[in-house]
Amino acid sequence: MTAIITQESVREAALDAGRALGLPEPVTEAYVRLLRPCLHLCPYDKLPEELRGEDARPVARVAGPARLPKGVVVPSYVPHVLTLDCAALPADGHLVVLAAITDQDHGWVVRVPAGTETVERHPGERDALASVAPVPLYAVPGVTTPTYVDSSEIPEAAAYAEGNAERAGLLEELSEKLESLISVPWAWEIQLGGWSPAWHDPLEDRGDILLVAVPEGAVSGGDCITYVSGTPEEIAECRYDGIAFSVEC
Repeated sequence: MTAIITQESVREAALDAGRALGLPEPVTEAYVRLLRPCLHLCPYDKLPEELRGEDARPVARVAGPARLPKGVVVPSYVPHVLTLDCAALPADGHLVVLAAITDQDHGWVVRVPAGTETVERHPGERDALASVAPVPLYAVPGVTTPTYVDSSEIPEAAAYAEGNAERAGLLEELSEKLESLISVPWAWEIQLGGWSPAWHDPLEDRGDILLVAVPEGAVSGGDCITYVSGTPEEIAECRYDGIAFSVEC
């Protein structure tokens, strides 16, 4: 498998793993159906070799001054975390994320359609990222799995393992194999889409899907992760007024 992970390559490797474990293919396929694509956003020096070169183009940047449409007001103490080229969504224009990526659970997501007149927003005195230099980010395709998979909630797996501890153990092995197949060094960078990596309160449990996950360490150092999420309809329709922010430390 190359450094670039795709759902198809993971599917083929997972099916091979399932066969090696002696699992029925429909059971393995049920686990494969849980996979969700994502984009990892990382600095150039963390890009896999095959994506480096003159053709590499950044799709986002962290920190630095934000450019917002005239009339959009966000408190000056709220840091500019990320500006993303909407072509990665896909849409047009840019998406600007402003949030306190520590223990605060509020922020702003502003879509700036292509051609919109903007003004540079200057950080306030209490802006924790005011002194952080902007860093361009590049997209790496990825694949995600749920943080925790309960085999009893997968009909094919539940029927296969019912009352059989040995079979249940095989399912655990398959789940661990899937995790290893999608594990890459840049998975700890900013993640766009896919399953939330949250452990304590997965946002999917409340019906939301992930827009972007921003580890504090990818911006300024630290251990917290900010999750920006919304309903599937909100994300699909680029409606960000009711977007939710949550922080896990």
